[in-house]
Amino acid sequence: MSEPKKSKSTTRALDIATSDVEEMAMERKDVFRRLLGYVKPYRGRLFWGVTAGVLAGVMNGILLLVIKTVIRVVLPPGEGADTGGAYKPFADLPIFTDFEIPRFDFGDNEWIFILLVCLTIPLLLLIRGIFEFLHKYVMLWINLKVQYRLRDQVFTGLMKQSLAFYNVVKQGELIQTVANQTKTSAEAGSNLLSALIQNPISMLSIFVMLMIFDPLYTVGALFVFPLCIVPVAMISRRVRKAGGKEEQESEGLMVTLHESFGGIRLVKANSREEYQRERFNQGSRRINEFIMRWKKAMEISSPMVEIVASLGISIGMVYAWWTGMAADKFMTLNVGLMSIYPHAKALSRMQVQLQKCYVAAAKVFGYIDAEPDVRDAEKAFDLQNSKGAIELQDVTFAYVKDKAALNGISLNFESGKKYALVGQSGSGKSTILSLILRFYDVGSGSIKIDGTDIRDYKQESLRDQIGLVSQDTFLFHDTIENNIRYGRLDATHEEIEHAAKLAHAHEFIVQQDKGYETMLGDKGCTLSGGQQQRLSIARAILRNSPILFLDEAMSALDSESEKLIHEAIQDLSRGKTVIAIAHRLSTVLDSDEIVVMKAGEVVDMAPHSVLLERCEEYQQLYKLQFEES
Repeated sequence: MSEPKKSKSTTRALDIATSDVEEMAMERKDVFRRLLGYVKPYRGRLFWGVTAGVLAGVMNGILLLVIKTVIRVVLPPGEGADTGGAYKPFADLPIFTDFEIPRFDFGDNEWIFILLVCLTIPLLLLIRGIFEFLHKYVMLWINLKVQYRLRDQVFTGLMKQSLAFYNVVKQGELIQTVANQTKTSAEAGSNLLSALIQNPISMLSIFVMLMIFDPLYTVGALFVFPLCIVPVAMISRRVRKAGGKEEQESEGLMVTLHESFGGIRLVKANSREEYQRERFNQGSRRINEFIMRWKKAMEISSPMVEIVASLGISIGMVYAWWTGMAADKFMTLNVGLMSIYPHAKALSRMQVQLQKCYVAAAKVFGYIDAEPDVRDAEKAFDLQNSKGAIELQDVTFAYVKDKAALNGISLNFESGKKYALVGQSGSGKSTILSLILRFYDVGSGSIKIDGTDIRDYKQESLRDQIGLVSQDTFLFHDTIENNIRYGRLDATHEEIEHAAKLAHAHEFIVQQDKGYETMLGDKGCTLSGGQQQRLSIARAILRNSPILFLDEAMSALDSESEKLIHEAIQDLSRGKTVIAIAHRLSTVLDSDEIVVMKAGEVVDMAPHSVLLERCEEYQQLYKLQFEES
């Protein structure tokens, strides 16, 4: 027996699901460059957003010049006082020699002129506010578009994965990635752009004006700023680790929620509400612990910048006293310094936030890049109007290494006949159906439909030719009609009603408050097991595929319903290839041939009467069920 290869998809899924988040993130040094690539389709809007951000930043420098001029108007210096002009090398520039607010003669009502002059500041702030609003609005628009693309790519990629992938990765983790980590990643991209546009431009424009007014004061007040760099870098590393752990714990919490709600019947049947509550609270406490760690580290950066800012301002005050600086100049310089530090603080906080977003983005891209192990061949073509002839040739398959689920089996299912697979649990019956549906690829050997290897067909067209009714009935939180229509999305109401009648579901459907428009609860919890199964059968009838798989299709039916459904399946099966899995032999005795399986191998294949005479394994199954009953 050849050893099945471990799929790249499964290997990648294991890497993403089990590896240390920090190490995984470090492997993707270009993650932000890739995030920014998602912004490129919106470069037109990005241009206007960037322009608005730049103008808002430049307005900060202009505000300083206007503030200084307004102060000189409102509080004119006394005779012989320092004029408080620009630094001498810049004092003769036109912007300083010509820029004056014209005086208007209001007579005794000079206060009107002063009021109008003072209103220039809020007017400029209004203009700056408009630019900031436009900048943030456009960046938010881009952020939401990137979120949509990330969610679409992750979900599309996950839908293409084989069942082997989902056997490895917890569903709660996938929900966390699609719902939350895509949002965090998109915000990282847009926030990075916003932070690197508006804050540096604002700081630069303010810094230039401060240098023009008094470079010695400016350098003296800002030279302490590099003291923040090393502590912020150290904090960033701590945040990345704590943020990564928080993401992991959030995934675990989502898993607990998914299991608790999805298995609520089991939880209540075993009185495990308190146990699930403790599991949930334990995860919630761990999340809070890691949030506190990275929040604490992030918030430390703010007072650190403020302390450095106050130290710089204090140095500047000493310098102003020493040189006898004019009041308007001193006030303007301090306003400028107080304006520049919030932008520095924002950048320091952004550095910390981006470390956390980095982890989420790496996880998102990890799932996007996970190649499905079951995929269409390069020259795959559609399977249309299948005759339903199925052949398995020396098929070997294993879910887990060194533990074969099927061991070199060969079977031939002729077109238009009904077959049954019987045997003890774990004998490989459901595995055969999963391989024909190409939920997995065979480890060795081949499966053919109409004489062609199924790997040469496109997966979608292959599955369009097969109808499946499983013992694990799944119904969506939707109307009864839409749940049946899931078998064929273009079906009319009349076709849906006809399928329901064949499945003997119409009778109980019309008794519902809103008939076919009745909304079902999650997984059809408002219906009995038999009613759910009949809706699933109606869905398969509506699909009307040439091949029909029945995986314990009558397991949840009472005796009366079983008889009705058996008759419906008999009518449905005419002209179709039917393969039924059954533990109850009474439901498959009329099969053309019955395949007896044991431990992944075919023991015998023949009609019921022949097997009863020659197959010891079948005889034991038969006696076990019928003699005891």
